Amino acid sequence: MMPTGWCPGTRTVTAMLGTYPGTSCVRIFFGPGDGLPAAAWTDPRQRLAQAPADADVIVSHKDPEVDAAAFVAAWQATGRTGRLILVPHHEPEQQTGGDPAPAAFRTSWTRTRKQVGDHPARLDGRLRLAVCWTLQWVRRVDSAGRRVNDWRTWWPEHEADAVDLVLADWYPYDPTARNPFRPAGYEEPASALAIMVELSRATGKPWGIAEINHPRITTAGGYPSDLDADGSRCAAWYRRMHAWAKANGCQVWSHYHRDEGDLTERKTEQQALRELIAAEAAAPRRLAPALETLRAELTRRWPGAGRTVADSAHHADHRPNARGTIDALDVDVTGVDTAALLAAFQRHPSAAYWIHAGATAGADDGWTRRPYAGTDPGRDRLHLGIRPTEAAERDQRPWGLVEEAGSDATRFLALIKDPAVALQLRALPWQYVGGGIPKGMSTLGVLNEIVQAVRVIGETVARQAADPAPVRAAVARLPEPRPADGAPAGLPRDPGEVEALADAVAARVLAAVPAHASGVSGEELTAALRAALADLAARPIG
Repeated sequence: MMPTGWCPGTRTVTAMLGTYPGTSCVRIFFGPGDGLPAAAWTDPRQRLAQAPADADVIVSHKDPEVDAAAFVAAWQATGRTGRLILVPHHEPEQQTGGDPAPAAFRTSWTRTRKQVGDHPARLDGRLRLAVCWTLQWVRRVDSAGRRVNDWRTWWPEHEADAVDLVLADWYPYDPTARNPFRPAGYEEPASALAIMVELSRATGKPWGIAEINHPRITTAGGYPSDLDADGSRCAAWYRRMHAWAKANGCQVWSHYHRDEGDLTERKTEQQALRELIAAEAAAPRRLAPALETLRAELTRRWPGAGRTVADSAHHADHRPNARGTIDALDVDVTGVDTAALLAAFQRHPSAAYWIHAGATAGADDGWTRRPYAGTDPGRDRLHLGIRPTEAAERDQRPWGLVEEAGSDATRFLALIKDPAVALQLRALPWQYVGGGIPKGMSTLGVLNEIVQAVRVIGETVARQAADPAPVRAAVARLPEPRPADGAPAGLPRDPGEVEALADAVAARVLAAVPAHASGVSGEELTAALRAALADLAARPIG
């Protein structure tokens, strides 16, 4: 899911919600002299108070001397479940309306970091601090095509760790047009938004769109031609831009529903925005594979109906991200050894943070326990969140909760007796340069590769009971073995090395399980492995 919505312009948020049901992002702007009023969260006349509780809210302000701590505390007290994306000094590069000089801009960011940089809601991802620039300003070039402005002037490098998100306002700009701000056509998304991907890579931060609008290209709007009298091309352009942004890492998307961007009378474009918002609200939900593994272990260790909940309203991480993946799980801890669960959770590389009983801790903070006053699943619930990266989501390594006697050894033995897995075990070592176990690489070096592949297959078997079909499907997707260039297929190997490899695999598996391994002995594992690897010495693989 990519939270999608609008800046309400001169209309009330309530009226906008009637036009765009399902809105998942609202952007509210506090201009020069407005400060950052904490009361705006509770005063029903204020737009912030009217925003949906589960929507992300982008709040930008222009004033340097604001009380961000009080503002964030007031937000947290409302129990809202969407994220707060806070932008100190929206578009500082404009240098109008009291915008700060670069030195004052940096000082203000230090003030913001001191006030809310270590807030627990920021550690668990619900509070995001962001910079926001105008892309027309960043993209502007001279006659030779060289950029004339440097975004680094308005980048708080000294407080870079406090910046969570790079936002920008997108409006038409084509330096080759007679009027660069009134181009002759709608720019293709890959070109229009390439700068955001560039900025994201340069800063090491994810990106999003705080404002976007494109007027219809007509002579009445100051454009060189009547290209789009009914707005159909503009509507199609919105859809393409939104799709490209979502596919390329955009975290949030807000249409500027004001002035030229007011779609009240632009019904074609209004319908396009309505459909985009509705589609995001209905985005499919799929629990991250890493959390599926955790959920399976939880159920086996502490059985109970309704033990885990993936779809919850109390935290933004329960919403699907742009990949359609949910990165959080709530656990009913009734009858659960919470200390053991947290210890195992914190050891896993995918783990990011947890919330429980008024406390929270995060991996990036060394799992330091801190008070948490925000939305909390309660003393009987434990909220577990993983890192929002594709690698973390796909990491299906065990979480270490299942300690049944011999579970790993039994599963391993069953796997290597499966003909399809045995074939893969024979094939893997031949994929190394030179065939067999390469010189300079220990038996355990090859073993690591084999155990990793088989362990992933083993988790599939565990989730699918006794059905062998997923095992064979997983094996079929692995690369076909190939001999090294110039080496004959089926390069012979000393039988002693085969036996050493089998012994090492068996020892390594048994070391990870209790000694009373459910009747599976080291001799039994070793014998099965030797049988699976015996053909390495003479049988060609190809």
